[in-house]
Amino acid sequence: MRMKLISAAAIATVWMGSAHAVSADDQEAPYIGGAYLFEIPDSARDSEVGQGFQAQFGWPLSGYGFDRWAAEVTLHTLSRDRDIDGKSDYQTGLMLDLVYDFGMYGWDESNPNAPRFKPFVLAGLGVVQDDVRGDDHNHFGINVGGGALFPLDWHNLAARFEGRILAQDNDKSVPSEDLLIDYRLTFGLQWAIGGYVAASEPVIAPVEDCELAVVDPVTGRSDCGLDSDRDGVLDSLDQCPSTQEGATVDARGCPVDLGGDVDADGVPDEIDQCPDTAAGVEVDVNGCVVAQTLVLRGVGFENDSAVLTEDARAILDDVAASLRSQPNVKVEIGGHTDDIGNDAYNHTLSEQRAESVRQYLIARGIDPNRLVAVGYGEFNPIASNETAAGRAENRRVEFKLIVE
Repeated sequence: MRMKLISAAAIATVWMGSAHAVSADDQEAPYIGGAYLFEIPDSARDSEVGQGFQAQFGWPLSGYGFDRWAAEVTLHTLSRDRDIDGKSDYQTGLMLDLVYDFGMYGWDESNPNAPRFKPFVLAGLGVVQDDVRGDDHNHFGINVGGGALFPLDWHNLAARFEGRILAQDNDKSVPSEDLLIDYRLTFGLQWAIGGYVAASEPVIAPVEDCELAVVDPVTGRSDCGLDSDRDGVLDSLDQCPSTQEGATVDARGCPVDLGGDVDADGVPDEIDQCPDTAAGVEVDVNGCVVAQTLVLRGVGFENDSAVLTEDARAILDDVAASLRSQPNVKVEIGGHTDDIGNDAYNHTLSEQRAESVRQYLIARGIDPNRLVAVGYGEFNPIASNETAAGRAENRRVEFKLIVE
């Protein structure tokens, strides 16, 4: 039995070494890991410290309504030298654990290179086999522990550090003891399962009548000049170059006077009960948000990453102000991609981007319990993926507003 489990661990190690990483930043995709194991055995064992290997396979449970939870199968194998004769005893264990993570700490959108880590706790049950002086015997075991993941920003690889306490109902290894408690520390790496595919750059056809076409990196739109505030008026003609996105402007690029409607939602300020509504959001007769799904135009990310652009952060600042003024609104943040690249990679990237938006809004004072991040990958397109313009439409963030 012990040799079979050790062989399985060796096979898992080879597999992990050849797998392509897609994500370890957030546990929203199945993942595998391997680690060096250091054990401080129960003092009743009369043994030296143990050393060995640990491997785990994890499956996130967020898709089943358990946000931040994952199920893990963990295999460990180790050896420890006996004090009495210097020969080795062995232990192999197979555990089923539940893992809960506390989200990313040290996360700072303004400084994406800042150190980040994700603490977690775990607990589980399983079977432990002790080989003491050549005598194999199996026992029921329970372990609890915790640790942290540290994203390495290289193909979404992460370092994993954890500590566990393993308790056994075991009266065979040490005849005078019915309960043995061992302490383990592990240091290793973790990858999400899937293929890493570099996103292809969109091909935008230039405007034929322009000597030099300017392409908006967020919308994919081509113009014969730059339109920094995206109000439809080129910068060379725009007399109000910093117009808020979504505002109605005249031919000069300046906001149109709507007669006392500061948030431009169509409800006059004197009767507007929610005066800070974000641009483009549907409201009721009182000027307050109603349940709806909308695309956040202009919320983009750095190429092939979940790092928000400067324009995206400015838009989300307005969204946060609107959410702060209407605490009865909850939001499902949906991340979407085009169909360029591997399905699993696109799904993970969409989850990371949705979570990036969620974390930014939390940092701007929005209650985390009001926000849920969901990745839909490439599976809900709103335009054809056969054209560059269609793919640009499909790379989007959607808000599903739920009014309570």
